[in-house]
Amino acid sequence: MTEEHLHSALAAIWERSRDTIIGRVEILESAASALLDAPLSDDVRRAAESAAHKLAGAVGTFGFWDASVIAREAELILQGDDPIAPASAIKLSSIAAQLRRQLEGPQVDRRRELAETRVDPPATTHARLLVVGDDLNLRVRLAVEARSLGVEVIGVQSAGDARVVLSGGVDAVLLDLTLPDAGLSFLEEIHVAYPDLPVIVISDGGQFADRVEAARFGGRGFLPKPVRSAQVIDLLRDSLMMSRRETATIIAVDDDPSLLALIESLLQPLGARILAITDPARVLEALAEAAPDLVILDVDMPSLNGIELCRVLRSEPRWSAVPVLFLTARTDAGTVTRMFEAGGDDFVAKPVLGPELVARVRNRLERTRMLRRAADVDSLTGVATRRRGVEVIERFLRVAQRQRQAISVAVIDLDHFKEVNDQYGHVVGDVVLRRVATILADCFRGEDIVARWGGEEFVVAMYSMPSAAAAERLAQALERLRAEKMEIGEVALHVSFSAGVAEFPTDGGDWTTLYAIADEALRRAKSEGRGRVVAATSSEL
Repeated sequence: MTEEHLHSALAAIWERSRDTIIGRVEILESAASALLDAPLSDDVRRAAESAAHKLAGAVGTFGFWDASVIAREAELILQGDDPIAPASAIKLSSIAAQLRRQLEGPQVDRRRELAETRVDPPATTHARLLVVGDDLNLRVRLAVEARSLGVEVIGVQSAGDARVVLSGGVDAVLLDLTLPDAGLSFLEEIHVAYPDLPVIVISDGGQFADRVEAARFGGRGFLPKPVRSAQVIDLLRDSLMMSRRETATIIAVDDDPSLLALIESLLQPLGARILAITDPARVLEALAEAAPDLVILDVDMPSLNGIELCRVLRSEPRWSAVPVLFLTARTDAGTVTRMFEAGGDDFVAKPVLGPELVARVRNRLERTRMLRRAADVDSLTGVATRRRGVEVIERFLRVAQRQRQAISVAVIDLDHFKEVNDQYGHVVGDVVLRRVATILADCFRGEDIVARWGGEEFVVAMYSMPSAAAAERLAQALERLRAEKMEIGEVALHVSFSAGVAEFPTDGGDWTTLYAIADEALRRAKSEGRGRVVAATSSEL
């Protein structure tokens, strides 16, 4: 389904829901008007609170993001039993008027308006999450928190409406199995139609049978009710990363070029990058440059056989965990034992059968990705971990030294972040960190590395970029962050960062020296007022 068709379909759902939604606005208007004259009765207040709650959860689905946010403000005003202050009563009246203006707007064809105008959430959207369920409160909380990851939340309350949105393309699904028409049969339908789509399942209790069925139909996560938005965010981050099509690198070593060509041809459907090596002595050099996801070794090679080469790999800490798959014409017990004793993970017997090789390689790559994500990706922000950052930077330096290229390393620290945590709490602080990480990842190239160093500190390494250009790129990221209004529940705030930049080889030839010099430049930036970028060997920006 094209984008235009999707918006037409959503417009049709809007037309069916419009009268009900406007009716909820009328309930709010009536309550707001009454509140200006006298306190609300409990029944009127609860009805208005329910109307605001349902508006906040529903209207964002149709692109009315501002209306969703202010409806949530109205709900917060009406919650509880304490008397509503006069200032809040005036604000509620203003919210009701804004909701009507936004949801009715000029007298135009709403179907045409939605079909012709794509309305995205304020944050940069990288993915779309379809939420199929009737818990509107969970949907609102998810919409707020997911925006910090650049994820747009689209909520529906039936399998029929979900099918419409699915046909337009989404990146993940949160499915409540307790909906009357969206149980396990609908999960199976999604799995058959979209086998690679990550689906997180919600169900009553922790029934083992539901978990088994959810896993059978491709469920990537299972959450028993009641569900907290933080649980969904954690699973969502992992699921989106699993579904992301990363290019795997495979090193294949064999003294027979024709077999290497066959391996490349057989593995082509996986979309992997194959580095074919006929000389086993070059393997360590290739490992250092390529950091492969898998190594394929032929057992029988004349100068250095695959079993001996595997022992060499396992003796080097950097490559001790890289999966090794053997190709062998000998499958006797003694040879198989020696392969596994040397540290091999799997083997394929010759003559090589295409489907078997592809299946075994695919399984190993998926397992490698999962293990690497745990070690390489910061669970809060989704950028690289400190360990992964050091690994990539050191590889940058080795390549840059040979190719005589510059590398810039930036140390970034959020300004006054402790005050954010102290004033608003760590939940808000976590959302801020996620949003900052998303902006940094957006502002730098795919070949750069953005890593969270700990707390509110990040490190960015930029290959083939002098420090002056790196400082300029950081200044652009800083301006974008300053312009970002972070709305987190009732909190709205702006944040900034300070940064110091060092350049290889001008400022140093090794990682620790570059970090120390960039960190010193960061300290200068903070001493000069914060919200600044300072390069160690160039003027302040």
